[in-house]
Amino acid sequence: MKRVYIYRRFERFWHWTQTLLILFLALTGFEVHGNFSLFGFNKAVLLHNNAAYTYMIILVLIFFWLFITGEWRQYMPKRQQIVDQVEYYIKGIFQGKPHPTHKTVYTKFNPLQRAAYFGLNFIILPTMVATGVLYLAFYEFLKTGEGYAIRPIAYIHVVGAFLLLTFVIVHVYLTTTGYKPLSAIKAMITGWEEMADEEAEVVVRENIRMAMQCSRREIIDSGGVEDIKSFDEVLSRELSGTNAMMIDFQKKLLQSKVGYFRIDVNGVYVEVNEVWKELYAQTGIKDPIGQHYTLNRSDEDKKVVEQIFKQVVSGKTITGVKLTRNTTDGKRLHHTLSASPWYEKNKIVGIEGYIIGVDD
Repeated sequence: MKRVYIYRRFERFWHWTQTLLILFLALTGFEVHGNFSLFGFNKAVLLHNNAAYTYMIILVLIFFWLFITGEWRQYMPKRQQIVDQVEYYIKGIFQGKPHPTHKTVYTKFNPLQRAAYFGLNFIILPTMVATGVLYLAFYEFLKTGEGYAIRPIAYIHVVGAFLLLTFVIVHVYLTTTGYKPLSAIKAMITGWEEMADEEAEVVVRENIRMAMQCSRREIIDSGGVEDIKSFDEVLSRELSGTNAMMIDFQKKLLQSKVGYFRIDVNGVYVEVNEVWKELYAQTGIKDPIGQHYTLNRSDEDKKVVEQIFKQVVSGKTITGVKLTRNTTDGKRLHHTLSASPWYEKNKIVGIEGYIIGVDD
């Protein structure tokens, strides 16, 4: 079993805030509708209205975050692998078959989830907000005659409430289909999801690939690479020769074209491969073994790598962090760094990872 970082802090915050508000709105809303008595009608109306105002503020923050970060793209439905996903939910999941899609930081949802979340976030929730605002702001105006104008709005609002509750119930059930029954719920609390070793390897590889693609875009935008075709060939070759870390990490990477390293819990290099030495050849460092990992770093980079080291020895995996190294002639070379915990007998005894040069 491995833990892979999937959910960012703000995602976890708005997920649980939204969940609590939806449940509270359903509770007070159905009391206002006359299904039961808990707070009393007048208080239920007041609580429901105040919760609705709070939810609208939260929704503004959520949508602002989604569009600023580009995360809204994860909710766009895709037809790819829909058939495989349906077959998995119908029979594959009960036969112990592997999941047809893999959850990563950049692709959290399978095709069916994308469609469901798209309907929730861009159809059901806006409809609930619109009908709720109409009901609150224009109740007296719409309640003419026998109230025919307000009834359709109220009916749509109630139907939306049932759809929201249905989504919550199905969503809770699907959270039990992960590596362990509670692994998905724990992941939404901590950000780190438990996965089988093989799945974690695939997921981390995809995280690395996406992180490298983001780095590629940044490098291109800054004009840092003249020959994009050559850059893409190197990137593709290095990623295809890398099997992420995680499983048989050392054996696979020592033969690859990325710079492998291993550092003990005291921060001292205990192993590097020849590619690592080649990448550092211009820095004057011939043999780092026995030296601290902060060697040949600027003060700014020292702070970054020290923070990375602390995070990884605490059990986290870091991918695609951009760093620099100083050459003997005063230049600064650039590379990405990825690292995961180094275990022995189920105990973290250091970190291991790799670097990929991103200069010409």
